[in-house]
Amino acid sequence: MNPTVQPQAPDALAAYHAVRFTPDARRTAVWRVIASYLQRWVEPTGALLDLGAGYGEFSLSIQAGRKWALDTNPVLAEYWGPAIQPILQSALEPLPIPSGSLSTVFASNFFEHFTLEQGAQILSEIRRVLKPGGRFIAVQPNFRLEPRRYFDDYTHRTPYTDGGFRDFLCACGFEIVHSEPRFTPFTMKSRIPTGSWLVRLYLALPWRPFAGQFLVVAERPER
Repeated sequence: MNPTVQPQAPDALAAYHAVRFTPDARRTAVWRVIASYLQRWVEPTGALLDLGAGYGEFSLSIQAGRKWALDTNPVLAEYWGPAIQPILQSALEPLPIPSGSLSTVFASNFFEHFTLEQGAQILSEIRRVLKPGGRFIAVQPNFRLEPRRYFDDYTHRTPYTDGGFRDFLCACGFEIVHSEPRFTPFTMKSRIPTGSWLVRLYLALPWRPFAGQFLVVAERPER
């Protein structure tokens, strides 16, 4: 008798972008506005790394010198264009970037996908590649604001609040420059409209309804 052939289990991580994170023109328009808002913390001629770059909306919208984008999915690099140098590897591997050579490292919706120990390892590598005074910019889902929906994303592993993440950065050798506990809505599926002028108006509000993500800007100390 021939042995029974077992069906192959689907790769849930490989299917992530097809299930949770498909291309969306609305997201591109929103990121143009967000990048404009964040530009004040990004050196326009300095080198930049975008961690977990996805479809590259931030890297394509921000003004910077040489740009690198990291992701594990090679299909995503097709969206980045020739101006962005792809790094197709895990963030847990050493970065192929010289120490002290970057002005900015950016990560959006990134650290919640790793354990605390893995996050500390990644932050150590970020600190290595940043020059003294270089900035790390993080946009993260805020567990304090959206505890019920935080784990709707099946790849989320570690919950962070704005205060907890600031302390985490300080414990890993960074200094906090700026923090906004209520930055943007939890997902692009939230109720806020996504027209560019409406997003710009939303970011100008002193108190932002439906916000579910925080913003933290930190520096590698000069000393």
